[in-house]
Amino acid sequence: MKRIATSVVCAILWIVGAVSVPRAGAAQAPDAEVQLQVSEARHHFDALEYEQAIPAADRAVALLQLRQGDAAKRTLADVLEIRARSRFGINDTDGARQDFILLLKADPQHQLLGQVSQRAVTIFDAAKRATVTTARVTLTPPDAKVMLDGTLVDAAGEIFVLVGRHTVTASRLGYESGSREFTAEPERINVTPLELRRTSAVLTVVTAPADVEVIVDGVSRGRTAGPLPSELATKAAAAGITPTDVSGVLAVAGLPIGTHRVELRGACLVSVERIQSVTQLSDYLLDPVKLAPAMATLVASARESNAIVFLDGESRGQAPLTTPLCEGAHLVELRAPTGRYLQRIDAKAGQRFEVAGALRPAFALVSSTQTALNADLRGAIERALQPLTSILVFAPPAETLDTALRAEKLLPDWLGYDANRRPFGVSAEVTPAMRRDLSTKLAKTFDAQGIAAVTAPVANNRSRLVVSLLASGIAEPDVLEVNLEQPEGVASAVRQIDRELAFLRATIGASVVDVIDVPGTVVASVDANGPAAQAGLKSGDVIVTANGKPISDGVSLDAQIATVAQGENLALEVQAKDGARKALDVKVLRRPRVLGISDQTIFVNRTLVMLRAQLEEATNPAEQAAIRLNLAAALTRLESWSDARTELQQVKLDDGPGVGPGTVQYLLGLCSARLGNRADAETAFKAAAASSSLLTEDGPPVKELAEARLAELQRAPR
Repeated sequence: MKRIATSVVCAILWIVGAVSVPRAGAAQAPDAEVQLQVSEARHHFDALEYEQAIPAADRAVALLQLRQGDAAKRTLADVLEIRARSRFGINDTDGARQDFILLLKADPQHQLLGQVSQRAVTIFDAAKRATVTTARVTLTPPDAKVMLDGTLVDAAGEIFVLVGRHTVTASRLGYESGSREFTAEPERINVTPLELRRTSAVLTVVTAPADVEVIVDGVSRGRTAGPLPSELATKAAAAGITPTDVSGVLAVAGLPIGTHRVELRGACLVSVERIQSVTQLSDYLLDPVKLAPAMATLVASARESNAIVFLDGESRGQAPLTTPLCEGAHLVELRAPTGRYLQRIDAKAGQRFEVAGALRPAFALVSSTQTALNADLRGAIERALQPLTSILVFAPPAETLDTALRAEKLLPDWLGYDANRRPFGVSAEVTPAMRRDLSTKLAKTFDAQGIAAVTAPVANNRSRLVVSLLASGIAEPDVLEVNLEQPEGVASAVRQIDRELAFLRATIGASVVDVIDVPGTVVASVDANGPAAQAGLKSGDVIVTANGKPISDGVSLDAQIATVAQGENLALEVQAKDGARKALDVKVLRRPRVLGISDQTIFVNRTLVMLRAQLEEATNPAEQAAIRLNLAAALTRLESWSDARTELQQVKLDDGPGVGPGTVQYLLGLCSARLGNRADAETAFKAAAASSSLLTEDGPPVKELAEARLAELQRAPR
């Protein structure tokens, strides 16, 4: 840091001042009508047709006197010269004299053009002596910006002014502005002194690169702009400033005597701090500061081949991706149609960040009653539910959410629910059909598979927050209560949501029970169409070993069954009721499992988005059928009957123990009945009644349920 030559700083400050305030009456080109009249007047004048030139000039003058700006004034002076000389040509010397006076008032510096009669020059000069004089402003400091009657002028030399009263104003950074009135007298140089009082020091900052924020004593004073003005390049180089790749100047005024802390900050740049000592109210130049790049490296990858990498909400391309990263806090996301992964990082220069994670179906937090607590409840819930492994709950940026809600004319708490799944506050005014439509629109807006809300049913109470989850296209949410002040309560909520559900299970077509003092596990029932019955296993038999492993209970039997591939045999040692031992080879099947359509412990919206994601990745037909069947069951639970029927129509199951084709037909019957299609419902229920399938792996038989439904249809009026 140093004080520098006055000439350089003065030049810098003059240019800063000059370019920061536009000249009064900025240039305005005459319009087409003016140009037409001026051209006609000039044409007649050049042809010595003075009588015709004067009317055209009259029309041009009338138009130009309504215009503002330097260009209009100069054009007006040119037209007045044509009219004055035309009047002189027809011996109207008084008219010529009056036009010359008007001309000089429009442009005191005007010079007559071309070859002019000496008598006309004499008239012009006499008018000029009576109308125009010269003035000089002596300035302190000499580089102050000068305005004469509101127009910026160059006060370095003499100024042509009209005879009469004028106001001169001067200003400069670091000085108190001043003004003075004077009367310009003809045929003399009118000298007006104007001295400004110094009020503060001025610090001039130049940075490489440009667009660097300058903070003085903790207060932002602007950003350096670029490039360095060409007028200063030579002088800056002479003062030790390299003009190449540096910013333009930023002048900071208002600095009192003392020590000042100057911070320079720029995007993707290492911040710099300097101390500037001001010993007197003068001009200072901070040594040109070069800020080094502050870049880290981001390496993003995903298992999904169609995952896109987003950095701070902006797409950067498909994963895997390596990209430079500015120093600072960032949000990195991996997004695909089936879910997303989110990670917040604080990057430091030179670091390498590897971001990779399993994409999960995502719920965007689009509703909150956070004003009740004056707290960011959406952010708090995002952090609290971060340990979830089955889904992702995230808070979109507030400004983006506000825009989306305004577009739909929604209030921030439009999706509020209490712990009993009752609409809370303004949410009661939103119909199920509206929620279904809005869940689809907003999920799409935020590249999510569903939407979420956080509600504080009890004002100013963070211990009873209700989180609602709504899958895309669904009207009825899952809800759970979360106490942010109790970590164990939050962990319990996470475990509830993350409850694992399997939709295919290994089975031999038999159910067992554990009996005290009986070694092994006792066969309770055998499916007549299952592999256990075909192998000769009977109710009451005790299974002692499986594949040579001792069986102590039903859990250990299930563990052995799970180790056997589809269609392979499980070797059982069985003790019959009479005590005889027998060896059986029982085929193991993979059969679908169905979530209970009346099971209230399942977060069905969460299950729905997970199943949709799994269906995108499934390639095995049996797995696809099991997923679609459970999708339909979840949609049935959520009373989305049409969508459930669409899924069921694509499910093909083989006959076998437990869940089977009859299960599909029973659910199809339910959907058709609710959609008002009686004929299809009867057909489906009759097919279900003729089957031995179960509604779930543990029953009940769909035969009995379907017969009851058929009876209801018979009683109902047609």
